[in-house]
Amino acid sequence: MLTTIIISCFVLTITGLPVNINPELNGGGFEGDILFPPNSDTSRGAAFYGNYRRWPNKIIPYDISAITTNDRTTIINAMNQLMYDVGTPIPGNLARQVCVFFRPAEATDKEVLKILYGNGCSASIGYSTNYQKTLNLQQSGCFHNGIIQHELAHVLGFFHEQSRPDRDSFITVNHANISPGQIHNFEKHAWGVDVEYQDTSYDYGS
Repeated sequence: MLTTIIISCFVLTITGLPVNINPELNGGGFEGDILFPPNSDTSRGAAFYGNYRRWPNKIIPYDISAITTNDRTTIINAMNQLMYDVGTPIPGNLARQVCVFFRPAEATDKEVLKILYGNGCSASIGYSTNYQKTLNLQQSGCFHNGIIQHELAHVLGFFHEQSRPDRDSFITVNHANISPGQIHNFEKHAWGVDVEYQDTSYDYGS
């Protein structure tokens, strides 16, 4: 698996028309859409390396009660597609062995992903205890399969591909084209310090 799924860009302004900013970059989090627990070092992802950031038993209980019926269907379809895509193929079978499992929360679940409407698209990164983990989706712009899967990947603990420690071996980041104040969103992580190597090639399509 990769350190991310998708990274999007700004929609440029045309003179005389209102500014349209991609909602994935309007989530108010680290690198635009990543939410850290309180008291975390939000300039880096140093706290998010290690198995303790993985959801126990690969199960992510979610509360979707704040979302309308039609939008729930969109979210659940994205979850099902993601579960299939990251699953392990079974030879001779169209089904796959489940790698992660999203399911509705039960009364006994202590740690739950709460899915809400919000400004922009954003999500809590990885698993943590005693902290409300959220997936925020703006009604205009965030309810697309790929965007929802992108945010769910953050919930699973994945960062953005352009911040991989080895990214300079595959791409060139033109810092002159980065908006002022956004340089930190293109800082590289470090293997074994704040991200874990998954033995995967760089995903140019992320």
